[in-house]
Amino acid sequence: MDYFQSHIEKIAKATREWLQPDNQSLKQAIEQTVDEGLFSFEDIKFQIRALKQKIDTGQVEEWARRTGLSDQQNAKGHKVFCLHAGNLPLVGFQDSLGTILSGADYFGKLSNKDPYLLESYLKKLIESDLENGIQHSTDINAFEDLQADKVLFAGSEHSVNPVKEKLFALKTAGDATEFVIRTAKFSVAYLDNEEPATLRDMIEAVFRYGGRGCRSVAVIVSPFSLSKVKCHFTDYVEEFWLKNPQHKKPKENLVYQFAFNKAIERDQAWLDDFLVQETEEFPEIECTLNWVKGDYQKLKELKERFGKAVQTIYRTGKHITGLETEFLSTAQTPDLWWQPDGTPVITL
Repeated sequence: MDYFQSHIEKIAKATREWLQPDNQSLKQAIEQTVDEGLFSFEDIKFQIRALKQKIDTGQVEEWARRTGLSDQQNAKGHKVFCLHAGNLPLVGFQDSLGTILSGADYFGKLSNKDPYLLESYLKKLIESDLENGIQHSTDINAFEDLQADKVLFAGSEHSVNPVKEKLFALKTAGDATEFVIRTAKFSVAYLDNEEPATLRDMIEAVFRYGGRGCRSVAVIVSPFSLSKVKCHFTDYVEEFWLKNPQHKKPKENLVYQFAFNKAIERDQAWLDDFLVQETEEFPEIECTLNWVKGDYQKLKELKERFGKAVQTIYRTGKHITGLETEFLSTAQTPDLWWQPDGTPVITL
């Protein structure tokens, strides 16, 4: 067997074993995460199940095949530094898996907001007799003098320069380092029907993880007005929250926004922990969903206006000419090889 084929199979096997229900290390990581109030058990369970479904259907091997990984084409000898976010449980999983799968040496700065879940996976890979190096820490100073070949980083546009300055100061990165920076903030969906399955997909896309992911929908464009769908839309929200209660409460500015909307007679729906409002404004405030009555042209107009802040555009029906879209049902369960900000994780 070729070296890289063996490498891929070891990673796939270790990943499947890590996701087994009897894995005590993962169980303990989940318990610690929940006990410290970092994420809800329901959100962690959703993420774990979604990953297990992808892994069990052979997506590790398929990702390697799609990328063309082989003994002749790989990233062996490269040092990749991953600065992981902590806004969602296991949000750094794809970057970690992709980096290690490519053959590169992986160096991961774990977020203090999610220090246990990803660590349990990395420990499993370390036990799997892989040739590439795997190091991780929640302390960025542990990566001093690394001089990484590549840095993967997700954050806001405002945080890019301070992060770069810190990495250069520590010599974690140098003049030759390639930076892959993702700054997309939210996703947009086009809702063209009111079928129960469609509305449930929409609720999942908006409210899973409290709407804090870049694949989470923060803007809906629809030929229906908010007032038309408000009643049964909120019924589906309540159904979702009964099984998946909102983990983190919104900030006070949500109440102020509700009062402002009321004063200017803007249509809205107050959901205690979330605010749905009919507006074309940029979705700046956490725990808000902006509803826009419009057609495909309005969707394209907003995509142009919001620019790189938009991660993905979802559709519920047929293909939308002139736009790259994904099905709404995949919003929170993307394939392993999905491309954040349109850039593949594995590049050779």
